[in-house]
Amino acid sequence: MKAPTLKKVKDILAEIFKLTNYATVYKEKILLNLYTYSIQFAKEEKFKSEQLSAYFSIVKRVHEVCTESPFGNLDDTFNFFKDILLHHSVSRPPYSTELFSISEVRKISYHMINTYFRHFKLYKYAFTPQVQLDLALNYIGESESMTSQEIQVDSLKEKKVKSETETALSVAESIDEKEMALISEKEEAKKYLRKIITEFLQAKINELKITVNTKLKESEVMLNNKLEIAGYNEYLKRHTSRKFLKLGRRITTIEGCIKTKDKDKSSYY
Repeated sequence: MKAPTLKKVKDILAEIFKLTNYATVYKEKILLNLYTYSIQFAKEEKFKSEQLSAYFSIVKRVHEVCTESPFGNLDDTFNFFKDILLHHSVSRPPYSTELFSISEVRKISYHMINTYFRHFKLYKYAFTPQVQLDLALNYIGESESMTSQEIQVDSLKEKKVKSETETALSVAESIDEKEMALISEKEEAKKYLRKIITEFLQAKINELKITVNTKLKESEVMLNNKLEIAGYNEYLKRHTSRKFLKLGRRITTIEGCIKTKDKDKSSYY
């Protein structure tokens, strides 16, 4: 039986998770790509069915933790990923079960760091809901129909506003060049102040980006060190057991030689 193609896997996942509008809705498209390429990675690493199921659940839960808060939670999400991966790589019933070996844990960690956590901010931006405020005003106590007196009052107000507007225009035309120069200087000062504030905010944003990237790199180095230490310990155990096996074979060979010499001596006498 032929394995399903990547397109077939995507269609099946879209039907299961109700992401059938992925062609027009960008959130569904991003989520469906995340699920599809997770299945592809598991197949490339030849995971068993229970390993594939566990890895897919880990990716899904990590994404849910990432998007459950609109605030920055990179450290919390990465710590959650490490904990849940550890629960599936250590045999300690009933708290955890060993589904993945050390090498498989290392591959999963590298894959998640180079794909999901490398684009963590993009996932955060795409799935953070935008808050919109709809403001409606209702005036209470006013009658629907206006009386003739109110109409007259309104006409007087309009005349007054019109006269004030004409007065303001005449005053504006009578402003001399010095006042215009003063106004232009104020506008330039506002533009300069706005430029200073923008540069300051941009510098702070760059510092924040550098800090986040530094923390991510430190976490990646720490994880790599832990995985390398774990792999080295396993290598020591295997190497030591091989040494003891060779030593046992040598002892057996020496005992055989001694017995052969004793037989030769007894036959001689």
